[in-house]
This record gives sequence, C-alpha cells and structure tokens, in this order.
Amino acid sequence: MQIECPLTRASILLQHTSIISMLKITTILNWPHIKQRLDFEFRRIKRKGILHIVRKTISHLTSIALWFFLLPMTFLLHFAGYRRVTVFTDRIGHLALEPDCLLKEQALGYIPKHKWFMLAPPGRVANEHLLSYWEPHFLIIRQPMLCYLIGSMSKWLLMRYDISHYILAVNKAQAVYRLYSEWGNKPPILKLSHEDEQWAAVKLRELGLPKGAWFVCVHVREPGFSPVDEELHSHRNASIENIIPAIQEITSRGGWVIRVGDSTMTPIIKMPMMIDYAHHPMKSPRMDIILCAKTKFFLGNTSGIAIVSSVFGVSCALANMIPVSALSVGFQDITMHKLLWSKALDRYLTFPEIMVSPVANFVYPSQYRDSGILLEENSAEDIKMLANEMFELLVNRDKSVSELKLKPISMFLPHHYGYGATNYILNPSRQYGVCTQKKAINDAA
Repeated sequence: MQIECPLTRASILLQHTSIISMLKITTILNWPHIKQRLDFEFRRIKRKGILHIVRKTISHLTSIALWFFLLPMTFLLHFAGYRRVTVFTDRIGHLALEPDCLLKEQALGYIPKHKWFMLAPPGRVANEHLLSYWEPHFLIIRQPMLCYLIGSMSKWLLMRYDISHYILAVNKAQAVYRLYSEWGNKPPILKLSHEDEQWAAVKLRELGLPKGAWFVCVHVREPGFSPVDEELHSHRNASIENIIPAIQEITSRGGWVIRVGDSTMTPIIKMPMMIDYAHHPMKSPRMDIILCAKTKFFLGNTSGIAIVSSVFGVSCALANMIPVSALSVGFQDITMHKLLWSKALDRYLTFPEIMVSPVANFVYPSQYRDSGILLEENSAEDIKMLANEMFELLVNRDKSVSELKLKPISMFLPHHYGYGATNYILNPSRQYGVCTQKKAINDAA
C-alpha cells in the first residue's frame, strides 16, 4: 500500500523500535553508517505501508506506557537479580554467539552471575533446537504476550543486560575476539547431548554417510536467505563454484562433504562423497545443529551458520571474509579475506593500506561503491589452499603461528572489529601484495 503517511519523518522514526535503538548510540556511529541504516529503515517502512506504521506506533507507545506503569515491579525484579539478555534470536549466528559470549565472560569472572532470561517469541527464533541448548543456562520466555510485557518492562536500563558489544559494536573492537582469545583451548560450553548423539548415529546413515565416516561442512553465502535486508549484506556473498576444488581436496583425503544452507541456494554439481544437504529432504533444525557440531571443521565465509560450529568448539576456515578487520572467532580458526581493488589507484589495496584507513571497517556495499573499491572473491585455488592449511593445523594443533600470520594481527588497532583476536590470517602477502596488473574483476559487483 503506497500511501504517504501523514506522520512527519520524525514521528516515523520515533515509532520504529529498531531505529530508536540505533539513535541511542549515535555518539559512537559515523554519519555514513547512520545514513545507510536510516535510508534502509525508511524504505522498509514505505514498503510495508501506513497500516504497518500505525500498528507499530500504537505498539511502541503502549510499550512505553507499560514501562512507566510497571516500573515498581521492574525495580523489584531487577534487584532480585533478573536480567534480560538482548539476544538477537532471529539470526542463527547471533543466537549461537551472543549467549556463548555472555557465559564465557561470566565464567572468566568479568561479570557477576544473574538470573538471565531471553525473549524468544514464535517466529523470531532462527533455530529452535539450538535455543534448547541454552535452556540450562537461561530462562527462555516464548509466550508472545509475556514477551511483549517483559520486553516493555526491560526496555530501558532496569532488568536489561545489553550484549551488543559482543558482535554488534560499530567501529570498535567486538568483545567476542577478546573473550575467545582468553578462553583459548578450554572445553566449549556447549556439547551435543547424549540424545542427539544417539539420534545422529542413525540419521547420519540415512543422510548417506557411511558408518564411521568423517565429514566437513561447507557453506557459501548467497542472496536468497534474507531478501528483506540483502541490500545491506550483498557484498558478503560468493560463488559456490569456487569451493569445488576444496571439496575435491577434502574427498581425496577420505572425507565426505556436506553442503549446508537453505533451499534458495544454487544447487551444486553432483560429486562423489558430497551431499547437498541444503536441498535434502532430511534437512531440519536439529540436523543443522548436529552437522555443525560434528563436522571435522567448517569451511565457510562471512555467514552466521559457521558460528554454530564455533560454539561447539569446532575449528572454522572462512574464505571471502569482509570487512577486512573481521575475523573468524575461534582460537585456532583461519581467515582469508576478499581482495579490494581501488579504481583510483588501479591496483589492489595492500593489507597495511587497508588497516590504516576507514576501509577496514566498511560494513555496507555502498561504502565500497562510493569509495571506488571493487571486491574480488578468493579464487578456487586460494580456497583449496585454505582447506589444506586447516588440515595441517588440525594435525598439529600446537603449531606456532608463523611470522607471516603474526604480521597482519599486529596491524589491528583498537577500533578494528577483530582487535584482540589470536587466530590466523592466511597468506596476506599473496592477497594484499601490490599488483602491477589488474586481474579480471566483475566491475558490476
């Protein structure tokens, strides 16, 4: 319904909760980031129409009224130790990593224990089976009206524990890297339950895995998963074709490959010892978690599904990572970033050049376009090399970090997202060395 709303632009902002949350932290955001988010939110509001705006306005004003009305009860619950953890349950990466970070921070002694709880209304949970793994540690509130009521009570200050600093801090270090570095090689907080182990023993055979076979989960992000905000994340996508040599390398070593993802993904060509689970009839939330927890390692990219492996203590090798200051989170993970080609300089940007410029923290496609920077995917051979490096690391987990890998980590500054990480960056000299001739790049990217 494309009718102009009679509300002013300012009132539209006030009724939209996500924008309000964004405006509360404007002091730490730069203007391009604010503008990108605001433009996106305005376009989304326009698409949904005036009725959606009216409903959201009423809901938000009612929530504010409830906050004031229930303030005495909120005080009592707050001082009784109840804290709502602001987990973004809609996305699997957040649902995996945010509770894990909080529990690690608590175990490391940085925050006191509280009576933690999460709001998880129906339709707002990326994976119910993963959520069930957090039930021993958090009170999970699922009933919609109760979620709305308690969400209103914990809207500001009291009974609220904001965890955005773990992986949603803007233009500053994400706390996840410091926490995972300090956690090191301690056992993970999550491990598969006995029931899931027994279930997997049967179901993995039905999926096509021989008894006793090991496997590697692979994933390449594509645009079909979340069309509503794809304009903000399209630069994170990559081509499934470039992972095929890595798949062949894994199977040549005797392992199986399970391609994970969702049904909107491009079907992959059939290969021996490879299962396209993304399009398999046995795909389920339970199987998603079990595969990520039992894989030998996870070969992925800038997408949340790999983090499920991380919280179960599985190593990840992530290709095509972007922004350049972002890394995989695990203590012994390996990251390979996308290449950045400068139109103005007519060459690739070097790693040192990127890390001393705002480009290192660019999180939106428009930022690269406006800066005249083209993104290039890692080549098939590079991703195969990444898989081989992970095999080498798994064989010798005490392997010391080479000078080549230490150098880029030392270039991270406190405002970089990955500052504090102690894992690996693969072959930065090859990726970010100054090139005299331009490779073939899709200029439309």
